[in-house]
Amino acid sequence: MLAIGSVLAGVGVLLVALLALLFRHPRAPRWTALELVAMLISVPVTCLIGFGLGYVATGGYRLLHGAGDAVELFAPLGVAAVVVPLIPPIRRRLKAYAVITSGPTPVAALSDIGRPSDGPPRPPTWKAA
Repeated sequence: MLAIGSVLAGVGVLLVALLALLFRHPRAPRWTALELVAMLISVPVTCLIGFGLGYVATGGYRLLHGAGDAVELFAPLGVAAVVVPLIPPIRRRLKAYAVITSGPTPVAALSDIGRPSDGPPRPPTWKAA
């Protein structure tokens, strides 16, 4: 159970990273712009991670009480050996997408922050007709 849970949780984490790459891509498909799609996709991935962590907890409990196999302790290490090298490239790609999708920052608007204006706003002047 510990090995199955580790694999399920690892696959769930990889799916989260791949979905982040999909949704942050500058030329992402049009259907990814809807927030409902993101929520509907994230629910099964969250369930997958939850089931995986539940299996890990159950397998760890059984292993501590003598019902499990000690060989299953090496499965999380195998999953970590596959997942950990994928983290830096995914992180670099997400940062690159963030720079591309953020667009230009209006420098004039940022430089005016904190400057005093010409004075308080003046009330409108009305002319009698």
